Parts: sequence; C-alpha cells; structure tokens
Amino acid sequence: MKINRFSCLLMALLLLVLTGCAKKAPAEESAAPPPRIDDKTREWYEVFVWSFADSDGDGIGDLNGLTGKLDYIEDLGCNGVWLMPIMPSPSYHKYDVTDYCAVDPQYGTMDDMRALLEAAHSRGIRVIIDLPVNHSSDQHPWFVSAAAGPDAPYRDYYNWNDTSRSGYSEKNGYYYESRFVYSMPDLNLDNPAVREEIESIVRFWLEDVGVDGFRLDAVTSYYTGDVNANVEFLNWLADVTHGVDADSFLVAEAWDSLSNIARYSESRVDSFFLFPVSQNEGYIAKVLGGNNKHPGASLGDYMIMLEETLPENTIPAPFLENHDTGRAVGFTGRSNPAKTKMAGGLLAMMRGGVFVYYGQEIGMAGSGEDPNKRIGMLWTTQEETTAPPPGTTTVAYAYPSVAEQESDPDSLLNYYKAALALRIRFPAISRGTTQILPAGSEAVCLALRTWGEESVLLAVNPSLEAVSCPLEGEAAGYAVLSGSLVTGADPVTLEGATLTLPGYSIAVLTR
Repeated sequence: MKINRFSCLLMALLLLVLTGCAKKAPAEESAAPPPRIDDKTREWYEVFVWSFADSDGDGIGDLNGLTGKLDYIEDLGCNGVWLMPIMPSPSYHKYDVTDYCAVDPQYGTMDDMRALLEAAHSRGIRVIIDLPVNHSSDQHPWFVSAAAGPDAPYRDYYNWNDTSRSGYSEKNGYYYESRFVYSMPDLNLDNPAVREEIESIVRFWLEDVGVDGFRLDAVTSYYTGDVNANVEFLNWLADVTHGVDADSFLVAEAWDSLSNIARYSESRVDSFFLFPVSQNEGYIAKVLGGNNKHPGASLGDYMIMLEETLPENTIPAPFLENHDTGRAVGFTGRSNPAKTKMAGGLLAMMRGGVFVYYGQEIGMAGSGEDPNKRIGMLWTTQEETTAPPPGTTTVAYAYPSVAEQESDPDSLLNYYKAALALRIRFPAISRGTTQILPAGSEAVCLALRTWGEESVLLAVNPSLEAVSCPLEGEAAGYAVLSGSLVTGADPVTLEGATLTLPGYSIAVLTR
C-alpha cells in the first residue's frame, strides 16, 4: 500500500512538471548576486603605513602588516587602498622624498610591495600610492647637488632667487622656493628634464611595480596662486599616467573652495577630494549641526549643488577626515555614537568614490598637531598598537578596538560595513544622478538616484526625532523597502504609503 501511494505521488509531481504547473523559486532567490563593478568608482581606504599594522615587532607599521589586514579591508567593503607615501624619506610622514623609485626600509622592501599588490589584486582591491612631486626632500641627491652653487648639476631642478622673498628659504647665500617648509624644496615643474624624471617615476610604479594609480599631493601648490598653470600641469601628468595605463586612477588634493575644485576638475585627472564636504565646517557637519532646523532640505541642497557645480565626467571623492584634518568624532562627539554613525551614513550616500581614513570606521580620535591624527590603529589593546609618530602629544581612543567592535552588532564598525554594503548592492547610489523629491518635511531628504536603468530612492532623516513621511507623486512608485541604516533600536517601517524614519536613519527604496 505504501508503494502505491508513493508511486501516485511521484506520478502527480511528474505531471505538474511536464505541464509547467510546478512552482519555481523566484529568480532573485536562486540567482547569485551580481559581481561587484570593477571601474574607477570605488570605496577607498586610506592607510598611513607607519600606524596601521606591524608585522616584525619594531613598533612601526609595514607593508607586510598591511598585507595581513587586507581581509579586514575587504570585509569592511573597500575595494581600493590609498597608501600615504612609502618612498624613502628622513621624516615619519615621508612627504619629503629622497628616492622616488624605492620603498622606505622602515616599511619593507620592493618585494614586500609587490607581494602586497598581488594579494590585493587577488581580492579585487586596487592600490594607489601618494605621489608628492610639488617638492622633494632637501636630502634628495638632486637638491644636494643643486645647492652647491649656480653652476651645479640639477640647479634648474629647483626654483632659485638671489634675494629673499615669501615662500623661499636660504641655502649657501641663495634662496630656493619652499612653500611648505625649508626641508621640502619646490621642484621646477617647467623644466623639461624634471618632467622627464616624473614621467620615468610614473612609468616605474605603473609598469615595473604594478600600482593602480596615484594620489596627487598638493596640486594647488604646483604653481602657487596660478590655477591655470596647475591645471595645465595636471593635464600633462594625467596624459602621461593614462598613456602608460589607461585604467590607472588619479585622485588629486586640491584643498580649496568648491568653485575652484570645479575648475581643477575640468582637467583630465579622474577625481578630486571634496574638502567642502569634510571636517567640522563641511557639508555633513552642517547637516548634522544642532542649529539646523531643516537638515533634510539642507542635505538635498548640498547634493544638488555638488552635481550642478562639478563637471559630469569627474568622479567626486567625498570624505569625512584624512591625515591632515581632525578626526570626525571632533564634530560628532566622542560620546555620541548615533551622530558618529549618521555622519558615516551620510558619507556612504554620497555620489562618487568615498574615502575612509583608517580607524574612522571605529571612531578613532585625533586633532591638533598632525601626528595626533595619525596614531596607531586600535586592533586590540593600546599596548599592542604601533608606536606613536614622532611629535605626537595626545594618544587617546574614543571607542573600543576592532576586536571588540567586530563582536558587537550595534558597533560603529558594523554600521560602516552595512553602509558600504548598501553602496555595493545599489550602484546607483555611487554612480547615479540625483533628483530631490517632495518629502512633506524639511527634516527628511528624498533623493532619487538614477544610473542607467537602475533607480533607488534614498530617504534620509538626519534629525534627532522620528518622522513619518508620505510617499506621494513620483516617490509613491518606490514601494519596496530594500535596505536601511539605523543608529538606535527602532527600525525603519513602511506601512502602505507611509514611511517612518527614526531619528538618524536612512532607507533605500526600490520599485
């Protein structure tokens, strides 16, 4: 009898399949997630090698230590790494280079660098390095020779004057341009021989070593006060770099107003850092400011202003903090994890390739003197971090270590992972154009982000209080709550056409 029932059941199932009546799993449940887009719009992680991870126990971070942490960077959601200078230098920060085609022994060897690149590339992570060509070290062989006298070899590699003037330093009775500090003499970028040297440096790192591009340091100082000359040089440098490797990526530091960044962005450099977004006076801080009575409307205004001001073909590079600025907890508050999370969430919703400074994702603190902003990454305990850079006056950590935060689902670190995961899941967030829709409340921003055939509605509440927002008009077509970021216990909810956003929350809605 059991055999007969089994046979009947088998025949019934076979009949359903043959007649096309059997239910199938939805395609989205059975299909693998689409591969991550491999282009120049990426999620970047800035690393100060000295302070990141020490593999040999000397107290100073190194390239092998960084290689050992690539899984962490990948798990965070970043597929790009920017290394602050790694070339030989007499300083801890290494922006004063003595050899442009080598690795500083404090950080390891060229073989270590190549091993890092191989390990990064195997994970789909691209690596760019800092390229400071506005100046060299005064201990670079070029300058040591040039300083000997007017007829010395390499004399024309630098800018000399017979009399003192602002931005110049004295050496052997003559004055050389040194806009930052006497130990960083400015290179003469009009000298064809200097440009040939730079081209050789670019070719070496791209072809012989295999890096994926460069972060261009201090581009507003190439020709101080002359934007047109700076742009001309940037075009030359971009043509050289992309001529060697068309896929190479260039991001430039033009620490200037948005209008001037827009002028620089007319060059053929891929990307420029958005300094107006960052720091305690930047757009994100202003949106979250306690005196802002309409934070959602302000956020929408800033989004549109950025898109209308910057050229369409540039890739914006928004960030909250970097090695030269105070850490973001300075304006969000060391004891305000919700606001600190929300600042990261607002960054994650920006167009372009976002940059996260090492330790930002765990709420590291630092302000004042530059070394204070570059202290050791807190992996476990403070005793096990790297040695503070020379000149550090304060070593303090506002939030727990990586190890502690990884095991806490409500931690800042896990919030950053979730925020970057949304960017990866919905490419329109980072690559699309923005249309601001009516929200019914100035506390909320409804930003429709469209890229190709993909459209997502970002609903952002950067205020402290919960807000219920009716989805009307064009917004009503986005009736699927596909993702959210919250900073507290209350979830985002969508009931009918009413979206409820807790304070400091973000929702991603799709059609």
